[in-house]
Amino acid sequence: MEKGKIRIIGGRWRGKKILFPINPNLRPTPDRAKETVFNWLGNDLTGISCLDLFAGTGAMGIEALSRGAIRIDFVETEKIFAQNLKKSLDSLEGKVNAKIYNEDFYKWFEQNSSEQIYDLIFIDPPFHKDLIEGVFKCIKRKKIYSSDTIFYLESEKSVNLNFLDEEFEIFKEKIMKNKCYRLIKVKTT
Repeated sequence: MEKGKIRIIGGRWRGKKILFPINPNLRPTPDRAKETVFNWLGNDLTGISCLDLFAGTGAMGIEALSRGAIRIDFVETEKIFAQNLKKSLDSLEGKVNAKIYNEDFYKWFEQNSSEQIYDLIFIDPPFHKDLIEGVFKCIKRKKIYSSDTIFYLESEKSVNLNFLDEEFEIFKEKIMKNKCYRLIKVKTT
């Protein structure tokens, strides 16, 4: 199977390359976009907990771990992607506090009974499937965030986000070609 590569761009594993199977259903976040997002977030993520929904290669979550995140939960429905993510995590030096859930995100939300509050939530669903509003409904229902949580959303640029108005707001946004990268936070009253 043909392999692609992603590069960790900062932190303790800076420069390490992660291999992944080439697949039309997989869209790893490009280095340039990843660099922009982590500049927005700050290069030091020491002590934060993360959730990576639709993890795919795990590029964003692994980057967060490299920059000091203390915990990350990856949710990925495709078995081959979850298996490859496990290999990628196993290849990292040092202790890695990560868990991979190989299941659909709706199922994960229904079965996850932990009281875990995440500081940073990565949301990168398949494009043109209208999943984003459903993801935010699940996040709100399970209350896995605080008033300080930051949400990273990667989507096609044409996606309708009007449902965010009541509780969430976009505070950083960049469009590159047909993709849009956004940071979202809870609105302050």
